[in-house]
Amino acid sequence: MTENRLQVQPGTGCVDTCTPNAEFAVLAALSAAVELAHAGDCQRARELCAAAIFEVQPLIAASKELLRVTLHALLVARGFKLISRLVRALSGLEVRMILMPQREGHGAAPQRGERAGCVIYTLDPDWLCRLSPNDVFLRSWSDALADQRRAHSTVKPARHLELA
Repeated sequence: MTENRLQVQPGTGCVDTCTPNAEFAVLAALSAAVELAHAGDCQRARELCAAAIFEVQPLIAASKELLRVTLHALLVARGFKLISRLVRALSGLEVRMILMPQREGHGAAPQRGERAGCVIYTLDPDWLCRLSPNDVFLRSWSDALADQRRAHSTVKPARHLELA
């Protein structure tokens, strides 16, 4: 049986799912998206993330590590709408991300709040610039999302992530 694999087509930002080892390929695509974002091309980084997520959403839902890496890539690429849609598809939670004004040298971890059934994370741009896939906040957030998904089996996630 052949597994699907995502491959970034050079120069296109498109993802091919017709080869073995999908998780390795999506990790490579998300890594490429992080590199694009660090180089200043957040739009292309978000497009690459969206293509990768759309193709392997079931794998992301099943893997804490892949979820963490996906959230990292989306945060670095400032794909806040995609994060909201991914979290809603996986857990049923409504999440909003708010970017704080730039403050020299601040770099505080995200602040969590709630309003009208919506979880709100306030993000510091300096923190985003330094964010690594092993960040304590990122690890605990992805673990909590994965654990919550397992604990609340009555909340059925959307079958497919809506990217429109």
